[in-house]
Amino acid sequence: MNELVLHGIPSFAAQLRKADIPKPGTDEVLIKVVAAGLNPKDWKASQRSPCPFTRKLDESNALNAGDDIAGVVEAVGSTVFEYKKGDRVAAFHRMGEPHGAYAEYAIAPVLTTFHLPPNISFEAGAGLPLSAMTAALALYQHLGLPLPTVPGKKDIPVLIYGGASAVGAYALQLAKLSGLGPIITVAGSGIGFVESLGAATHIIDYREGNVAQGILKVLDGKKLHHSLDAVSSGGSHAVITEVLVASGGGKISMLDPVQDKEWKWPEGVELKFTYVASAYSLKHAFISEEGAIADGEFAYFFYRYITYLLAKGKFTPHPHQAIANGLSGVIEGINSLHEHKVSAKKLVVRIADTPGI
Repeated sequence: MNELVLHGIPSFAAQLRKADIPKPGTDEVLIKVVAAGLNPKDWKASQRSPCPFTRKLDESNALNAGDDIAGVVEAVGSTVFEYKKGDRVAAFHRMGEPHGAYAEYAIAPVLTTFHLPPNISFEAGAGLPLSAMTAALALYQHLGLPLPTVPGKKDIPVLIYGGASAVGAYALQLAKLSGLGPIITVAGSGIGFVESLGAATHIIDYREGNVAQGILKVLDGKKLHHSLDAVSSGGSHAVITEVLVASGGGKISMLDPVQDKEWKWPEGVELKFTYVASAYSLKHAFISEEGAIADGEFAYFFYRYITYLLAKGKFTPHPHQAIANGLSGVIEGINSLHEHKVSAKKLVVRIADTPGI
């Protein structure tokens, strides 16, 4: 089969190479990939992939960084009972491991695989696994907000910073399904898209400045104790923290650590770091083994719940844009993500568009 591997030093580059079709482990699924989704973490991961001695592409260190898979089940492991050959699925590949989505065939844990209903295209499905689960883990596992299955409206304000991003947009939809409110989000050029979701009760344009004061004005005396920073850069944490402190404290879920080495979290503000690898029960620096196991069990049922929401039209995939030339266009897409040229859409590649495939 054909597989694309990436490296990031001294500049982002890729190589299309031949590889054997992998075999699924006992609790894994082999998927014939139709479409793969790109993520900002792809360029971050590829920066760590070259040989540390030569700083050049070394096939043993280059990385197939694709983790968002949409396609058709080709084979399953011996303990897998939910899926069979020919099933339409989407899946979240284990980050940093071999056999990712930038290939004709990919491997995913059964834990993070879910059915794609007939009303969802493979291209749309390829934008779901990583971002939608990040939003769900942040809101429900790490901020402790009530699930959509808890009936009734809740007088629980929530702030989602970066509503036009894939994670932010999915979080907005989930917050609305959960009956939370007011639902406040911060966005810029993607405000039109955020408005089209019909989920946020208030949208703050960060380009107008004084974002924290704008949020506090919207709250009108209400206390904000739950926030998701879907941007996690450019000082977004400081803005959110100002609002939380004014509310007497609360929780902030971030996707990346704060880069400012001098930053100190004020008393009463609790940091919850959401790293989506815990969806397959992977322990990491920001979560305990117990927490990772709990996140994995949550991911199992919530991915399947996403299938239900999609089929019923209650949850909408992020808008997508297919990159030309399939796998050969991945590096162009990664550069666009790195240069922050992508807003309010998910970049995907169709494997069949790759020249020679």
